[in-house]
Amino acid sequence: MSDIRVIKDRITSRDSVENVINTFKKGVHVPTFRTQIDMRNEFGEVIFTHETNETVLGGALTVLEKLCNVKANLKVGSINSIMGINDTVPASDSSAGNDDVLCLWGVGIGGSGDAFGSRRVVKFQEREVGQNHHPEQMIPFRVVPEPFDSTDDNSSRYFMMRERSDGYYEYFLKKFEMDPIIKVLYKDGEKGEDGTEVESDVYDTTREDGIEAFVELQLKITKNDIREYFERVGEIEKARFNTIALMTGRRVEISEGRYEYTNVKMLCLININFMLT
Repeated sequence: MSDIRVIKDRITSRDSVENVINTFKKGVHVPTFRTQIDMRNEFGEVIFTHETNETVLGGALTVLEKLCNVKANLKVGSINSIMGINDTVPASDSSAGNDDVLCLWGVGIGGSGDAFGSRRVVKFQEREVGQNHHPEQMIPFRVVPEPFDSTDDNSSRYFMMRERSDGYYEYFLKKFEMDPIIKVLYKDGEKGEDGTEVESDVYDTTREDGIEAFVELQLKITKNDIREYFERVGEIEKARFNTIALMTGRRVEISEGRYEYTNVKMLCLININFMLT
């Protein structure tokens, strides 16, 4: 198995209005977005595919606040406040604004159920990467002896830094590998493949193919990610993750040349079963 994993996440709006209305009538929660996540190694070999993220409450409120330019009365705690890292935004100012964007992702080990090989069901009200009140289940991507220098490319790749009790520094969140890409495609591709691009004069089309619009994100796990944490705790043979979360947040300059994110909230969460090898 390769040391590099590439995860492709899609947030799409292709669910039909009729399905949403029927689901509401049944009293079932409807995700704000339908998502799909695929994982491959650097050679393109599929590790898993067509898994589905679950939108959580904080993500739903963020989307609604930005879409309607209003503030929800309910405030969901940020990852900053839960983890005690760069917690500079008071609850009264935590509603999503122009500076709150989908920008980061994190992993954890709280996604397994009680039975071996099972996975825990994601609940809509969840707000942290791990089971409720278990912030220790959020696993840092990197654990290093010194903070990344501003001239190091890693300083613009890893965020949510915290000093450990052993003097090392851990980084809990990572930027996407490339900027998000919005795609609008006909649903005419082979099974599992993308369709053809929708033309600008689509309003005049006579085609009968369905259309889907989605944003595509690329997340990458390198050979150093996650393993450093398990090395520090003496459990390298158990190096793993079983939760992936996408995050919104505000980019702020906390010192000259050093940037971080605050008001970080989960948009969606998926629980899987995956061991690093």
